[in-house]
Amino acid sequence: MRYLISILFLIGFLSANAEEFVVFEKDGYFGIKDQSGEVTVPAVYENLGWSDGATSVVNGLIGYKRDNLWGLISARNKPITDQKFYTIVPVSSGFFKASIKGRFSNYLFHGILDDKGNTIISFNHFTIEPLGANWLVSDFKGSRQAYGVVSFENRVIISIKYKKIREENGLIIAQHPGGKMDLFQSQGRELQLGIDSLSYSNGWIIHDFQFKAIDIRGDQIETIPFPKWTLYDQEVEVLSFRCDSISVLDDLLLIAHLNGAQQLLLSETEINNREWIVRDLVGEQLIAQNSKSRKWSVLNQEGTGIIKGFDSIYHQNSLYAALNKEGWWLMDESGKRMNRLPFESLLAGVESQFIAKKNEYWGIFNSALDKRQFKYDSIIHASHVYFVNYLNRWGIMDANESWIVRPEFHEVKSLGEFLIGRKGKGYTIIKPGAFRIQTASIPIDYWNGNLLIKDESGYGLVNNAGDFVVYPSYQNIQSLNNFYVLNQNGQLSIIDSLGKIVIDSSEHIEQVTAYNEDYFVVKKEGRWGFVDNQGRLRISNRYDEARPFYESMAAIKLRNKWGFIDKKEKLVVQPYYDEVTPFENGRSVVRSNDLYGIIDTNGNEVLAIEWQKVERLETGNYLVQDLNGKVGLVNQSGEFILRPAYDDLKDYDDRVIVSRNNSWGVLNYSGEQIFKIIYQDLKIVDNFTMIKQQ
Repeated sequence: MRYLISILFLIGFLSANAEEFVVFEKDGYFGIKDQSGEVTVPAVYENLGWSDGATSVVNGLIGYKRDNLWGLISARNKPITDQKFYTIVPVSSGFFKASIKGRFSNYLFHGILDDKGNTIISFNHFTIEPLGANWLVSDFKGSRQAYGVVSFENRVIISIKYKKIREENGLIIAQHPGGKMDLFQSQGRELQLGIDSLSYSNGWIIHDFQFKAIDIRGDQIETIPFPKWTLYDQEVEVLSFRCDSISVLDDLLLIAHLNGAQQLLLSETEINNREWIVRDLVGEQLIAQNSKSRKWSVLNQEGTGIIKGFDSIYHQNSLYAALNKEGWWLMDESGKRMNRLPFESLLAGVESQFIAKKNEYWGIFNSALDKRQFKYDSIIHASHVYFVNYLNRWGIMDANESWIVRPEFHEVKSLGEFLIGRKGKGYTIIKPGAFRIQTASIPIDYWNGNLLIKDESGYGLVNNAGDFVVYPSYQNIQSLNNFYVLNQNGQLSIIDSLGKIVIDSSEHIEQVTAYNEDYFVVKKEGRWGFVDNQGRLRISNRYDEARPFYESMAAIKLRNKWGFIDKKEKLVVQPYYDEVTPFENGRSVVRSNDLYGIIDTNGNEVLAIEWQKVERLETGNYLVQDLNGKVGLVNQSGEFILRPAYDDLKDYDDRVIVSRNNSWGVLNYSGEQIFKIIYQDLKIVDNFTMIKQQ
């Protein structure tokens, strides 16, 4: 039937558009002429066309406007509907989207008309758009816009409850607010519910927690399992688990990753119940989300629910804050509710306090729910204070609900030790118990106990006593450790954090790039040198480039080659190299003619310059790669721990993960195999070795 209707619509569309019509205006009113110039609709309408501004005749029909309401007529002036719609536009061949105003609100509700003026989709929806052979509609569920699908027969075939819906490759994908997806055929028949993610490649690949993927090709369904990971403590097997990967948190909690979700591994045996996604461990209790319903609960370690079925849960100060459709509840660790009536919002506050919204107003209370007034327009927790909006003005309050800054500002914020209030274009800088100054300068940032400010004259600095370290007059100020580089019209000077001049602008410094080991790297007269933190030129500006000191050695460039000098400007390593790294533990990686090696602080080769790659590792050892692309491991003395024989390696101080021919294994520093080089993937975290197998 739907196929026949579509053919009839197509025939009607072609025949109706065989004639061309033009909208014309006369004396401020609108009519229609045909292609011969004959008036087919007299100029008596406020407007002809569509509420989106278009004026074309569609399927022989056009919208007309009278008394600010729209109706539908034919191009031959035959009335199709009365003028009763607030908007009307064509959406597909033979169909028109129109809207009416709600009975008890100013919201517009949309429906679909056919070319006879009949209501095809009822006027109940906030939005409505074509979706393949159906209609995508949305309504409001509480304060949330929810989407569903309605058929051409005005039947809801997919419930109006989803966050978003799309059609792709013949299937309809509906996503819940929590992220889960349901999959439907185009007629609305359920195909797969509670999907975590999916992709398309010659068929749909569905991802869920039970399986890595479910491959649907026509009527054939194939389940693809997660790879198996085995966890070893040293060489003793601890557990096996099927997942994408396993990671270890700082407190040695094991986390399994499954299609983007995380699940806490609770014991030394494989967990078969994957319904729960454990997000946090609080003492002996677990905050977990149900993978299907997306509801949150607090469980004991046996999996029994203590607090069950909430939209959100977080832990604060030995209490749980939990949200359901009624609002927010504060609960103790046994699940007992602390508040008699729900809060509209509930946020963590300073120390053991909470911020809550009740009857549209905000208040502060502690975990004992001591009665406080709910009278504030807004409260924001900021470190150890509260930013509070009261009677449309902002102030700052301490944990005892005492005003540090009275509510008199349009905006408040904190920068380091300073509290900032803005009223119009003026600012008040406050350090509680110390000072309060008003200024037109804008507070920008907090550096080393000083406040960076800016006004029409430029940038300046205020110290934590409220005094100007630098008056606003500079085009730019750069923080460099505990010093500041001031730029005024291209003239640079350097001061310390107290404002004492280290290098005056009369020295005509052109650029300052770094400071380390008491020396600034500076450019003067187009050449580079070094100035100490007393402003004394210690190494003349004679170099093409220079880098900061590390281990009392600085890299310098002469005649396009790099070498090293010491702090007495002795040329310790001749400028011979195309690239060098800073010295670390007395070693520098150097490059010459596209080959790499290692030198010591005397310029002696610790490792010959004959390698395709040399990389310093966090362990202090070096990864080396030979000209055939094979990698090995060298210590700081240039001695081989492992000869280059591997495709890749990762060093872990006493063990090395190596790969060969896409397989991985673990060796000790003597080259002995702890785990054979036969595995798909390997990870080492602390004492744990994690091995991936199919």
